[in-house]
Parts: sequence; structure tokens; C-alpha cells
Amino acid sequence: MKVDFYYWGTQCPMILSQLRLLDEFYDRLAIRTADVSYDFNLAKRLRMFFPFLLVIDEQTRHFSPLRKEFLEALSKGKILPENPYRVKLNKEPYEGEILPITEATIALAGQCTGGVCASDYREKFRLFKSYGMDTLGFVNAEKGKLLGGAEYAPSLIVPYDIPRSEDTAFITCLYLSSEERDYKSAPLRRLEDLLFTRYRKILAISEENGVFPNGDLSYFQRVGYRDLGLISEEPGLYRLHLVEKTRTE
Repeated sequence: MKVDFYYWGTQCPMILSQLRLLDEFYDRLAIRTADVSYDFNLAKRLRMFFPFLLVIDEQTRHFSPLRKEFLEALSKGKILPENPYRVKLNKEPYEGEILPITEATIALAGQCTGGVCASDYREKFRLFKSYGMDTLGFVNAEKGKLLGGAEYAPSLIVPYDIPRSEDTAFITCLYLSSEERDYKSAPLRRLEDLLFTRYRKILAISEENGVFPNGDLSYFQRVGYRDLGLISEEPGLYRLHLVEKTRTE
């Protein structure tokens, strides 16, 4: 089988672990990888709105993080079904210690992936530092444990097909979605406070009913974002909306 893996640099630490996993299958699959960081036209043609995308035989699109068993099945000619992540979000906010995501705290933010190599999240910070950023967002933490977080990028560096301008920021990651408490609103508010000192608008992409990426849509509407409409649909899997919040002058 032919597989094409597209990714946005090291925006998500899991990208590096997935590239390492793909390395194990080069003798069993026809693998091609491409970084879309500076190829906005490619990202647009792919309708890419996730930090990574796998395309199988130029037809089947897969969005979830790659697993060894998935690639094992592919090498035998079988495509395992993708099951979008669904969580019934708790609306009760919980605020622990709100910390900026800097080089000193990037390891804490890296807990959002469930465990990656330390070098992977350092590479993520190195990417955004190359864009002149020293703070990627904020985390909600307690006793050294990550509860939630909100991260951003200037819209001008985002490869996705979104409106870009100097006065627009883009939320890249909003986590963790939980049935226990709302852990992401507190760091999101702190991030918004920071961004609205520099930008006029904040954009984000949300799944309509699921939490990958960043959703669900009703959550964003509840915290004051306006739904700009459907921007991409993957039949049976995802319906992605662009949402916006504008600074009050």
C-alpha cells in the first residue's frame, strides 16, 4: 500500500513519534512524508486542518495518531476503521495553577500527548521560538500534573486554509477535554487576555460534536466564540467549523 504522511513541522510532539514509527515500515509500505509548514498551497489542496494527515492509496484519509497495529494492518492490505474521540464535556470550571508555556514549562505541556520523548516537546518549542515566540500559551496544572492548556500561533504562520492577517491569532491546541471538570477554560481565558493585547481577532477550528481538534463546537459557543461555518467535512468522521472571537474595543 502507498501511504503519504503530511505534517506541520513539530507543531504537535506526536508528529516526531509518528515519523519514527513510520521508519519501521519503510520495507513494508510505500511511504512518503511531506512537511507543509511552508507549503500553504499543499495544505489547502489537502484540506488539511489537523497537525498531521495520512492518505492511503491517494484516497482514504486518516486523522488519528498512528499506532503500530494500524500500520501492521496496512502492511497486510487492511485499513482499520477510525473512531472519532467523543467525550461528554463537564461544564464545571476548575482552575489550578495557571502557568505560561515557556521553555521551562514545555515538558509539563507535553503531558497532553500521554507521554513522548523529552526531545520531542523541546523540538516543538524550538519550532515556535524560530518564529520569535517565547510563550506558546498557558497550562492549568496541579502538583506537577497537567490538567489543561491553551496554545496559539500567529495566523500568518499557520499552513491551514484560514483567513490570515497580522491582527489575527490562531488557537492551535486546546486541552484536556474531560468528563470530570472543565480544565481548559481557565488557561484559555488567560491566553485570550494576552492575545487581545496584541491581536484583534482569535480564530480556532473545532469539531462539531467531538473534541479533536479542540472541540466541541458548543464549547466554543459557550465561551463566546462565533461560529463562522463549516470549513471541512470528512463523511462519517468529522465536521470542522471555524470559530472566532473579536476584541472588544
